[in-house]
This record gives sequence, structure tokens and C-alpha cells, in this order.
Amino acid sequence: SRPSSRDRHGQTTPHVASSPAVDDLNTIPMQGSMPASFQRSRAIFASDDSSWRPRSFYAHRRQIQRALPVAAAAFCTLLLLILFRLGLFSSDQPPPLIVDPTPPHDDGSSRPAFYLWETASSFKPVTLDPKGKSAKDLCATFPRHILDTIQPVLKLGHADLGKPALDAQMKSVSACLDNVLVFSDLDDELPSGHFAHDVLSDLPASYRDHVDFGNYTYMRQLRESGALDADKEATAKIRGWNLDKYKFLPMIERAWSARPNHPWYVFYETDTYIFWDNMFRLLDNFDPDAPLYMGSPSPGREVADTKHQVWFANGGPGFVLSREAVRRLLKRKVGADGDFLDAPASHRWRDLLEHDCCGDSVLGWALYKAGVTLSGLWPLFNPHSLHAVPFSDKYWCQPVVALHKTRPADMEELWRWEHANRKHEKPILYRDLFEFHHPGQPSTRADWDNMWGPITIEGPPKTATFEECGAACQEHSACFQYNWHGDKCYLVQSIRLGHARDAEKETEEHKGGSFQSGWLSERIAEWRQQQRCEVVQWVRPSLTRIY
Repeated sequence: SRPSSRDRHGQTTPHVASSPAVDDLNTIPMQGSMPASFQRSRAIFASDDSSWRPRSFYAHRRQIQRALPVAAAAFCTLLLLILFRLGLFSSDQPPPLIVDPTPPHDDGSSRPAFYLWETASSFKPVTLDPKGKSAKDLCATFPRHILDTIQPVLKLGHADLGKPALDAQMKSVSACLDNVLVFSDLDDELPSGHFAHDVLSDLPASYRDHVDFGNYTYMRQLRESGALDADKEATAKIRGWNLDKYKFLPMIERAWSARPNHPWYVFYETDTYIFWDNMFRLLDNFDPDAPLYMGSPSPGREVADTKHQVWFANGGPGFVLSREAVRRLLKRKVGADGDFLDAPASHRWRDLLEHDCCGDSVLGWALYKAGVTLSGLWPLFNPHSLHAVPFSDKYWCQPVVALHKTRPADMEELWRWEHANRKHEKPILYRDLFEFHHPGQPSTRADWDNMWGPITIEGPPKTATFEECGAACQEHSACFQYNWHGDKCYLVQSIRLGHARDAEKETEEHKGGSFQSGWLSERIAEWRQQQRCEVVQWVRPSLTRIY
């Protein structure tokens, strides 16, 4: 038998054995009872009789059980109010758009012909009436914070000092650039307050053997003697342009040394006009840690074994290097002792510089050897001057980033015009630039030459008068303008302003005579109406699409 037990008062209570029948009732399930799994489950707040809890536990549990329905109702009510506030249950609201996050196909032959970028201006305000405004007023709109990522580098020569081109450059394109680096062939204080650093002084003595480099030695001697600029005849003997080719590689080294690791380095010259708003939009869509070298493509040297054509960026309209491109160009091999095994980049191409005419060509070759090839972005970078742009479908819906050989008189005027013609959502296009000079108004000009490049339309072999030449252009459906000189009639299918030109004297080879130019103004107006530029043509890099 089982032993007796004590109750809570300490009294001994004998154990009464249950009968087998009663015990069986505890183990045999009743008919219609719940399954065993449900019998074992408990309510969320069910108590466990096998453990003791204080009375306050059960009081708190009852409070929570009573509060839960109220809290749930309040939450649902608040959620419904928010949804109605957002208009998600309103029949007047359209369903939310589902945007496909997949970018457009960007590789292969099926990719779009142009980059489909949506860009915005960083100038504030974007548009400003420049009338009566000082350069300081206009520069107040310039987004200076972007200069943390872009390092402008202006290349010039001592001979540029006191010239209208430099003065116009510093009062327009470079006026707002607090961080611009100026490199030259002598140390000079500029009238604008900037300092031009002599980058040729970095080159080793072996360069003095070059005939062209002798101009630098001679110029230094004149400065040391006090005769430079004071002795006009002696100074005139300096061939400053022959020194220009030696500046390209040293100025890149100096720029990196002075301002290392900038995402972008923009190099330009005194007669380069840069539309900074468009430049910022362009570079904002590229990765500076890719080896990028951008500019207007020009044919350079050939690889001897393969006859592969190496292209370089024409220095006139400027060019851009990413920081990765600069790193690769300046990288030097290191020996086991930590010593450099090769010379600096500016010292490696001495023999090439001696025989090549142009520093931009040598730079293109040096970059090619460093594994950096040119991204040709013509016509964004335009080798033509403003008055020589041949407006056509090749120069119309594309953004204009840089121009070459900009006249000093045009430089400041164009800078002010740009402030009045920017748009937030669209870059300045060539079609906008057309309005600056508006070629074709007036429709004829005497002592004027509007010709450019190869003759694209075969004109009559001889015409007796300027009027006959105009009639020939009218008869040809692709002709927009014509030029008559002597008895020669030239028909052109682009629209170009041109420039004033005096009559030529007659020679054995040429009849001579005055230059007269004409434009078919009505045909030009009709063509312009048809070119709506609904898509901005941010051209992709190409070495077959060139000037």
C-alpha cells in the first residue's frame, strides 16, 4: 500500500487506493472528446498549476487581456486613417507606378546611339540676366562645391601675357575658378592675380640639346639679364610655340603633385571656351576610377608592328583625364630596394618630343603606352572656333562642351550670353549656340568668307556673278550657303558664319578678287524648324566620328 501524506495543516491523511475502474477512466479517452494534441495545448496566458506565482501576476495578466482588443482596434483605426490620407483608397487616384529598375542595355551593337542621360544644372540660379552684372555677380551663381571633384588646369606661355586672349580668358571661363592651376614656360604674376608656374624647369639638362628647347634657355637668359620684354627685338626671336609641346607631360605631373587624387583634371588653353555647366553634366555620368581620356580626336602615331593608329585629344578645345588615367600615366616601376627603376613620365619621351611637332600628340602616345586610350567625344569637344562652327545635323542636337580659337571679343560676350540661356533640365546645345551669331542674317555679306573645309556640293565650274552663284545654290536642295570668289562658286550644305576677308590680288594661279558670301535664309529657317532635338545627343566615344 502507498504511504500516508500530510495535509497543509500537518494532519496525517491515509492514502486511499483508487479502484482499477476509476484509474482506467483517467487513461481511456471518452467518446467525442478532443484529440490529445488539443488536450495538451494551453491558452496564451494559461497558468501552470505545477508552479506557484504571486497574485499580482494574475492581476496584470487580466489587465493585458482586457487591453489587447482596445489596442488592436485603435491600431487598425489609425492605419485606415493613414491609408485614406494617402489617397490609396480613393478612386480618383491612379494606381502606383511600377518602375523597372533594370537599366537600358549599354553594351553591344544594339545599344542606343547616344547616352540617354537626364541631367540638371548645378548653377543657382540657373538663368540670370547678365545686363549690368559684374563678374562677381555672375560668379555668385557658380557651383563652387563641384571644384572639389574637378581640377582645372590652364596652360599658357610667357608670350600670352598682356595679350587680349589671356585677359578675356581670366574674365570669363576662368573667372569663377578659385582652384585653377596655371602652368607656363616661365614663372609669372598674371594681371588677374593668379601665378603662372614654370613647368619646364622640371625637365633635366639633357633637354637643352633640343633645338626647340633652346628657346627656353634663351628666354631664361633674357630674363636674368633684364632684357626680356624690354628688348623687343631680342624678345621677338623667341619661338614660344615651339616650347609648347614640352609643357604637356610636366603640367600633368605638377597638377597631380599639387592637387593629388582629384576625380577629374580638365586641361585647357587661353583661347579655349568651356561651357562649365555642360562639362559638369558630362563628368557627372562617368566613373573617375576608370582610365578615361576625353577630347576631340586627332590622328597620331602608328604602332610600328601592327600599323595601329593611335589617336590623341586635340589640346586646343581642351581634354579631360580621370584620376585613374593620371595614375597610370605617372606610375613608375619600383625595385627591390624601393628605388624607382624608370624615369618620371615627363622624362621618358625625350626623343619623341625632339622630333614630334606637338605635345598633345606625344601625350596621347604616352597614355596609350600606359594602357589609356582616347574616348573621342567630338563634337562635344569642338576643334572649330565659334565663328567657324559648320552647323548641320552633326552640330545641332549635341551639347557643346568646349570650343577652340575663341576670339577675345566673343569670349566675354559668350560667357554672359551663357548665363542668360542656361536651362535646368537641358544642356546648351549647338542649336542654342546658333542664336549667338545667327549666321544667315543678313543673307549676303561683301568682303566676307563663309567657307570651311572640303567642298561638299559640286558647284558650276565658273559663274560670272555672285547672283548666278546664289541661283545655283537655290537649285540644289542640299545647299544652305554659297561663296563667290573671282569666277569660282562654292556651294556648302552646312551653315557657317565665317569672317571678314579682304580681296586678294590676282596671281598666275588665282584670278583674285573679293570674297562674297550668301545664305538661303528661308531654307535655313525651314530646316531649323524640323530639327526639334527632342533627344539630347550625348554622343558615345568614337574614333571614326571625327571633325
